[in-house]
Amino acid sequence: MRELRVLLRFTGADVRDVGTLVEDGHRVWFEFDPAFAAGRIEISPLRLPLVRSGLIEHRSTPGAPIPGVFNDARPEGWGLKLLHRAFQARGRPASSVSPLEELAFLGPHTMGALVFEPCTGPSGELDDAVELAALAAHAQRVWDDRIQVVLPQLVRAGGPSGGARPKALVGLRGDGGPGFRYGEGELPDGWDAWLVKFPTSTDDADVGRREDAWMAMARGAGIDVPDFRVLSLEGVGDAFAIRRFDRLQGGRRLHMLSAAGALDADFRTPAADYEHLLRATLRICDGDQSQVLAMFRLAAFNVASLNEDDHLKNFAWLVGPDGAWRVAPGFDLTYAPRPYGERWTTVAGAGSAVGREHLLTLSAKVGIKPLVARRVLDEVTAATMDVRAHLRDAGCLGPVSEAAADAVERATSRLRR
Repeated sequence: MRELRVLLRFTGADVRDVGTLVEDGHRVWFEFDPAFAAGRIEISPLRLPLVRSGLIEHRSTPGAPIPGVFNDARPEGWGLKLLHRAFQARGRPASSVSPLEELAFLGPHTMGALVFEPCTGPSGELDDAVELAALAAHAQRVWDDRIQVVLPQLVRAGGPSGGARPKALVGLRGDGGPGFRYGEGELPDGWDAWLVKFPTSTDDADVGRREDAWMAMARGAGIDVPDFRVLSLEGVGDAFAIRRFDRLQGGRRLHMLSAAGALDADFRTPAADYEHLLRATLRICDGDQSQVLAMFRLAAFNVASLNEDDHLKNFAWLVGPDGAWRVAPGFDLTYAPRPYGERWTTVAGAGSAVGREHLLTLSAKVGIKPLVARRVLDEVTAATMDVRAHLRDAGCLGPVSEAAADAVERATSRLRR
């Protein structure tokens, strides 16, 4: 049997005991700390509300072996690969590592604000002896399975992350100056927390700059997006970097809940509709229609911009010490067509060739006024019709980017009057 203490760490001075997570074989339980249960901060309003008391057994499902809110703190894809390599270096095959052992390895080095004790992974600071370009080159070799031994700096920087692509959590200077710091940990004054996505050997040369263009286009469409930039890494290529929205100045953290975590769902199975996301937003954000509208705008942008990789891990909500939930800024927004044009998340039941009528039907289902919905569609499509200008400004000149521009213009035309 393994037990983990779960804490909500907003700052070093504001750490709240959430409860205890227990696993015994394939069975998992959670129990809220009584003091936390008496408070007003919900960590998972839909699946683990504070009204539930006593020992709560989790029924394991594909993609959610532990309660979704804690499953969010586990790495997946790239981060899980790094963690399993670290366990293999300790003589543990990946198949023998349980979800709670993965959380214990990360301890305080997690995305969002949930942290876990005791921590069994490495602690202490790492020096900055490896340059970011060298770390990216090492990540490429790990991603290609050309090497088995992973640098501890990469485990620290990439282990908490999700997604399939190689990436690292780093600290960058707020003034844009040189240097960086590895992974999770306190940052000195003048430094900010960023996530950097490295190009891979199978990517076209525009991949990082194209995501930069998409984020600029999303901002033009009225979507809240974090700061972003392109980092040119010698010998590697252009990496896309985005400021982390789960970290604020002064080491403050925000609790983050993905749509997969909120619904205890397997994000790898395309079984969701945007109606689920809009209704979940209505519940989680306590009826705040501005947040529902923000999620609807994101849906419209994903359709217009051919971002068909819109699975449930790519949507999230945030909450701070005040207990007020809001939709997270847009992230993982880029040109991402899927085979046969079938998107992960359907729109009013349609998975391909989504048109204006599908989005207007979707908006009506959740009470968005027709005039407001049409205005959002007009604002989003005005931005996506400028896709060629955004690609040109980002320096995207390759054939994939040209195909992206053509596809976005076609998708956008279906959403216009």
